[in-house]
Amino acid sequence: MKFKRIVASFTLVLFLSVPSTYTYGDVENKKENLKETNQKADEVQEKIDNTKEEKNNVETEINELDSKINKTNKELGSIENEMSNIKSDIAKTKEEVKKSQKNISEKSDLVNKRLRSMYKNGNDISYLQIILSSESLGDLIQTFDVIKKVTDKDHELLEEMEKEKKVLEAKEDKLTSQEKQLKLTTVKLNDKKEELQLASREKNELASELDQTLQRSEKEYKQLMAESDKIANDIKKLEVEARRKLEEARKKAEEQAKQSSSQSSGSGTEAPVVVRSSGHIWPVSGRITSPFGMRKHPVHGDYRMHTGIDIGAPNGRTVVAAKDGIVIESRWKGSYGQTVMITHDDGTTTLYAHNSALLVSQGQFVKQGQAISRVGSTGTSTGNHVHFEVRVNGKPQNPLNYLR
Repeated sequence: MKFKRIVASFTLVLFLSVPSTYTYGDVENKKENLKETNQKADEVQEKIDNTKEEKNNVETEINELDSKINKTNKELGSIENEMSNIKSDIAKTKEEVKKSQKNISEKSDLVNKRLRSMYKNGNDISYLQIILSSESLGDLIQTFDVIKKVTDKDHELLEEMEKEKKVLEAKEDKLTSQEKQLKLTTVKLNDKKEELQLASREKNELASELDQTLQRSEKEYKQLMAESDKIANDIKKLEVEARRKLEEARKKAEEQAKQSSSQSSGSGTEAPVVVRSSGHIWPVSGRITSPFGMRKHPVHGDYRMHTGIDIGAPNGRTVVAAKDGIVIESRWKGSYGQTVMITHDDGTTTLYAHNSALLVSQGQFVKQGQAISRVGSTGTSTGNHVHFEVRVNGKPQNPLNYLR
């Protein structure tokens, strides 16, 4: 029996023995879900960090506003004390002015009374009488001098009292002016205090909103992380089940191989004879035309990550499985064109893109070195080649680290 018919019998038996809902497909879906969930969690974490930073800035502003409010309150307290002192000084000065006015009035009344008395006495006692009553010229001069001094003294006293009254009135005016100025300053400080309090209230409201946003985000993050943990646990369980089924498929394939070992195999197959390897073998013979890593895209022209290696080969050349595994995808896959994806029991997944033909189906077990497709240039491609990827947990790895 020819090699093609042996492979066909293997794959037919194994394909029929594998359940339609295969766990490897579930694993890939779960890994995509895990990737999306972790991306969402990262976005939420970034939102949490930004919210915390904004909240810290707002709290700093609130503290600064509170400090300004406290300073304004101290200024108001100081002005209130000063105003109280000024009011006390004004009351005291008014009392002094009132007392000075009373003294002036009393002294004026006394002087006026004495003048009136002298005026009245002057009707009976003439200057001639004063002269005649004087014992000598000196006595006469002394008498007139005493009268003049008394009169002058009265006028001087009245003038001094008037000056003192004016000083007190000026002091009262100055204190009243200071009181008015302090009242104006008080109004301004109260306005400033109200503005600061309004700003503080707005900042506190913003801080409260940010706190609520933070709580919601942290709750969402916890839910996403719980979901991530659950998906990760599901993946572990599915991988265990997948490895178990893969081992079952391998054993069945070996049993089938033993049953067919007595039959002769022809050489009519295009699949190369490959020595079994513990690692990954090359999917096709050819040179690497584009390595793994950043590169200028040959079609789009921008610099982007090249997630695999390109192996140049003629159109139609056979592409083989790099390692035993189960086909999880065998279909057209966008820019990849005709694509085969195989998952393996070591946790890796291999991808073969831009094929001209697909030789395997989803859910099928394939042996290392088994033909899976033909080289082509489908999808976004500039020529015949195999785009080969190795992925671990959905993340592309450098295939050269795995190929032997």
